[in-house]
Amino acid sequence: MVSLGELRIPHMGSVENARVVAWHVEEGAGFSVGQLLYEVETDKTLTEVTADVDGVLARRLAHEGDELKVGDLVGWWAAAGSDAGVIAAALAAQPAAPQMAAADTAFTPVSRASAAPPAAPISSADEASPHSPRVRKLAREHGVDLATLRGSGPGGRISGEDVLQAVAARSGGRGSQEHADPLPAGYEDVPCESRPNSLRRRTIARRLAETARSVPHLTADMQIDMGAVLATRARLNARQPAPPMSVLSLVAAAVCRLLPQHPELNATFTDAHLLCWRVVNLGIAVDTPEGLVVPVLRDAGRMSLEELNGAIATVAARARNGTLRADELEGGTFTISNPGSLGPVLRAEAILNAPQVALLGLPGMVHEPVAVADATNGYRVAVRPLLRPSLTFDHRALDGGHVIRFLNALKRELEQMSG
Repeated sequence: MVSLGELRIPHMGSVENARVVAWHVEEGAGFSVGQLLYEVETDKTLTEVTADVDGVLARRLAHEGDELKVGDLVGWWAAAGSDAGVIAAALAAQPAAPQMAAADTAFTPVSRASAAPPAAPISSADEASPHSPRVRKLAREHGVDLATLRGSGPGGRISGEDVLQAVAARSGGRGSQEHADPLPAGYEDVPCESRPNSLRRRTIARRLAETARSVPHLTADMQIDMGAVLATRARLNARQPAPPMSVLSLVAAAVCRLLPQHPELNATFTDAHLLCWRVVNLGIAVDTPEGLVVPVLRDAGRMSLEELNGAIATVAARARNGTLRADELEGGTFTISNPGSLGPVLRAEAILNAPQVALLGLPGMVHEPVAVADATNGYRVAVRPLLRPSLTFDHRALDGGHVIRFLNALKRELEQMSG
């Protein structure tokens, strides 16, 4: 009898849950080394699972839209060239067992022929019903008889979207609501489009709400003349570096130089201690089509300016195209958010990126008339490029004095920059 291999939700750092986004191989179809099999989405990133060996996809156990735990079984595969009848016999012979995998389950298909018996074969419930747990749950919640639906999936399989479309049609097209959320009072007759929140958006919402409730936030702003920074950037870019030097990178480099002198800002607060980290793992907030992502540049304080500039450009691009690894989103000790890159926002107050105690927000740079000292010890009015960064902090860990001293140091660093 042919030996079946397991396909599972890969382990991705501290991530616990994931959603199957898409399958790229049909049941019974062959695949080759390096071919994309399926994609899973976590609250942090989208991960592609590819084949380590040639094979045949014997069965899908999880369907697009299913939310599972890391390590859960999503499918079976067989060796390349395996006969369909032999595969069917092997599937029928699988005993019932829990879906959870051992902690060392591989990300990509690994043959179990010489390993221990399969840890998570098809359960009896899956054999008894052709519908996924999500589909059955939606049908129960909305009172939909699955026998009346025509599935849009492979082989006529019913998907969650099929159920939701049936609900929408029954309600006169008002819009589907997967969790039957009630409409706000007075909005029953207002046309709407109900967009399901992604796993990432729901996780962002939960974490931000938890942080906002549990951490006392305060924000301090300071006005900084960016003339020296812009002049430095112009000199550096005259050398035509790739990528071009950015204002964000120059500010980030200054922050990395200053944090060792202000260790209480590069820290995590606990009830008993303030954990002052000995390295600067710099988080850079990136706006992506799927939501906010904060890749982490580990030990950024050891990078040269050029290395830091290149690293920021690289992780930002990878964040936007969804190719970051989960471990690249962990372990940050201080975060910089740059909403000013999207438009001329005047303030950049933010919710902290827990468990960090400080976050620097960079609004849009503006040109305004200000009083500047002249050679006669008087003042004259000049139009200057101004930045008013916002430092949001955890008031349990930091007092105003800590924050103002850091902002004063940052102001001196940026206004006196040369290079």
